[in-house]
Amino acid sequence: MPMEYTAPVDTTGLGTEVEEMLNTSEAEGTFRDSRECAGVVLLAALLLASPPTPRPKPTR
Repeated sequence: MPMEYTAPVDTTGLGTEVEEMLNTSEAEGTFRDSRECAGVVLLAALLLASPPTPRPKPTR
């Protein structure tokens, strides 16, 4: 006669817990439009490509 060494697992609330984990709400976030991102990249490129500000000449 074989002996059972493990206790039976109580799974009554397990289905509810799994459903709650699968149906988590999405985090609130700010999503940017691709046109907005392209505008930011263009502005950054123009600022990096612009010539430096003129410096006054030293007087002797």
